[in-house]
Amino acid sequence: MNKQLKSNYYEAVNNEWIDKAVIPGDQPTMSAFLELHLVIEKTLMDLASKWEKDSQGLNENLKKFIKLYQMTKDFDKRDALGVKPFETILSRLKDLKNLKDLEKACVDFTLESINTPFDFSITQDFMNSNNQVLYFALTDLFLPDTSYYQDEETKKQLIGLFTMTTNQLLSLYGFSQEESNKLIQEALAFDERLVPITKSSVEKADYVKEYNPFSKEEVKVLSKNFDLISVAEALVKENVDQLIVTNKDYMNHFDSVIKEDNFNLIKSWMIVSNVLSFSSLLTNEIRIAGGAFGRALTGTQEARSKDKFAFYQAYHRFDQVVGLHYGETYFGPAAKKDVKTMVHEMIDIYQEQLTKNTWLEEQTKEKALKKLSTLTVHVGYPDELPTYYDQYVIKGYDEGSNLVNERLSISRIFNTYQFSKYNKVPNKNVWEMSASDVNAYYNPFNNQIVFPAAILQAPYYSIHQSPSENFGGIGAVIAHEISHAFDNNGAKFDETGSLNNWWTDADIEAFSRKAKDMIDLFEGVETGYGPCNGELTVSENIADSGGLRCALEASKKNEAHNYDDFFKNWARVWREKSSIEYHQLLLKVDVHGPAILRVNIQLRNLQEFQEFYQINEKDEMYLPQEKMITIW
Repeated sequence: MNKQLKSNYYEAVNNEWIDKAVIPGDQPTMSAFLELHLVIEKTLMDLASKWEKDSQGLNENLKKFIKLYQMTKDFDKRDALGVKPFETILSRLKDLKNLKDLEKACVDFTLESINTPFDFSITQDFMNSNNQVLYFALTDLFLPDTSYYQDEETKKQLIGLFTMTTNQLLSLYGFSQEESNKLIQEALAFDERLVPITKSSVEKADYVKEYNPFSKEEVKVLSKNFDLISVAEALVKENVDQLIVTNKDYMNHFDSVIKEDNFNLIKSWMIVSNVLSFSSLLTNEIRIAGGAFGRALTGTQEARSKDKFAFYQAYHRFDQVVGLHYGETYFGPAAKKDVKTMVHEMIDIYQEQLTKNTWLEEQTKEKALKKLSTLTVHVGYPDELPTYYDQYVIKGYDEGSNLVNERLSISRIFNTYQFSKYNKVPNKNVWEMSASDVNAYYNPFNNQIVFPAAILQAPYYSIHQSPSENFGGIGAVIAHEISHAFDNNGAKFDETGSLNNWWTDADIEAFSRKAKDMIDLFEGVETGYGPCNGELTVSENIADSGGLRCALEASKKNEAHNYDDFFKNWARVWREKSSIEYHQLLLKVDVHGPAILRVNIQLRNLQEFQEFYQINEKDEMYLPQEKMITIW
């Protein structure tokens, strides 16, 4: 037996692939996910080229996609227009003289997705998932996480990099060096004021704590400098009794940050933020300069080619429309039936495990089984699309429009649609992602799992793979998403998708201890690029652990079960090769465990793995049975 299987299983399975894998110049990583994505990307781009030549038979929304694509790929026209399309936005920002001006403009800015320090959104009510309410959040910082501001050396380096790349971008917009220096200095000064009241990635990972209702009266008391309630009511076009604030510190310190003394800093921040945001819609030189800081952060060597960039600019506006065509065309009914069967196998295994569970009290167990029995499953592609696509009207260059105008128009339609959902029952048939996305998700508010067609391919799933390979791939991914219903966040929501404590006090205490054990299992484990943060990654690690155990039990019930196939495909689906910068960024901001640990630690934590490969205390993959953690 390969000795490396016992010392570093991830590398033993994936070394040959890692040695040969080439990170694309326009990506920070290569992975099993990205390999599959690149195949789908080529398929979609080929379709777009075909549709450009012949749009007969396409539905109206696909025709709109093609019309926008023809605009995004016309770089000669973009270069000829220069920065002129952005001038109307810049003049609106420059015309702001005080907070009252910003307050008057805030509704239009929000609807048109022109960046302000305020973020209003409609989301299902944590306390009543059958209603949708208004949430209020703080804008993002310029750096990816608060931890980057706490290390003085890192902060100095990254702020220096941000200053340099933004200076270069502003010069392309026509700002003088003096204007650029002032704008950046003031924008960074406002960014600095936001740091103490911004949650870290670890804090954001506990998303239940983002539900903080503030009554209208409380908001008015805390935001005397800026009438947030009036803006909120203008957005939803009706009375607003409360805002759900994702960050209590921001609301409690609102007037100390959003005040007239800081207005010039806020205004400069808005100019810099929107210069960055709209740069992708202008000349080729500007769109490349606009992405320079992000590429440096992730270690990406080059900007996307014009062709790819133009495709994605149009695709991202019509992703579900294009994705539905992809799902209907390339995802056959046989595969859909097979995957649905596998999903229900996983649910049956979970039911068995919950029934046999020894650490939950009976009343909690009954509630867990009820939640599992009401879980809804969506596979392949959605039954319906959001209706805002039908409202989009694309005007070409020959109609006097440009990409900035089109973005403003589309944003206004999309955001008006979103705000119109206020205090209305959600449509749970509408998906949050496209069928052409290589991904999957669990929605706690709908108690729903969704598996887009794009992920249902090798190495995750194939009718040509052994049953155990499929269980180790898509089976474990399916069970992972089911596990999110019972991770440290999902377990706080009941079968209706509402935040509701259905646990006994004793079970909460027992679950908290087990979650802490999972944190400790990963905390500080070296990855080769830095230590893992066990608290940041706990929910995903709980889901990986539960999903892996569930999928293994399902595979064991299959007469063709093969341990080696199962474990090796689990390792394959997480293979990746990334830049050092990207590895280090993910360690700070990604709630998923590092790929090498998703394989090695999760497998070490399985008795079946230890026994099958005859691993003992002399092997690095060994974990004593008393240290193994079983939650689900």
